[in-house]
Amino acid sequence: MYEMCVGPEKPGGALVWHVMAKQAAATLCGQRLAARIEASRAERARHCPDCMASFAELMTSTPH
Repeated sequence: MYEMCVGPEKPGGALVWHVMAKQAAATLCGQRLAARIEASRAERARHCPDCMASFAELMTSTPH
């Protein structure tokens, strides 16, 4: 299971939507989000391209 969460694209960067596996310590792009940011602060934020690429790869790979 995965969830969308808001965080900076890189430390100190603009807010983006990241993809994170439930119970994971980092997003799919490797960011460790220090604190949860209220989603309303990023209503118009774009999606993290690295997270989305990783997510697409996970969704199209064959199960082992």
